[in-house]
Amino acid sequence: MPRVLTGFTPFLLAAVVGGCVLQGPALDGPIAVNLHITTTPSSVEVDAPGWFADETAVYLCSAEPPVLPEPGPDRVGWRPGDACHAYGTVPSRDGLRIGLPLDSLAGEPWPAFAAAEDWYVYLLEVDGDRVVSAVRSRFGAPRDIVAF
Repeated sequence: MPRVLTGFTPFLLAAVVGGCVLQGPALDGPIAVNLHITTTPSSVEVDAPGWFADETAVYLCSAEPPVLPEPGPDRVGWRPGDACHAYGTVPSRDGLRIGLPLDSLAGEPWPAFAAAEDWYVYLLEVDGDRVVSAVRSRFGAPRDIVAF
């Protein structure tokens, strides 16, 4: 009997150690956040009580925004692109609650937003100029918008 256990010991040890090894940043992936989005004729209201980032860059997008790059130098200075309108960076240490005024979309961004059936809220946790993590949510574009 001891021979059988001895024969299996290296295999068992490798299986246990192999099962515990985490490749790369284990927590850098999809994040579940309690996110409430409501619209009014003049704003998009975002309430994310479980989003605890010191600073958050907030975007409203007219098309599905790109996925956050893998951790590394590509995240320094990264922004989601032309389909997204920046609402600036806000403190969010105790959760995030913000109103995004739609009149800021007047002009060049507006035609893309007016044509889109769905819009996206994109929240980027930032540390200086580096994007740490992100969460995005799709919702039906409001159709009762006050004309600009």
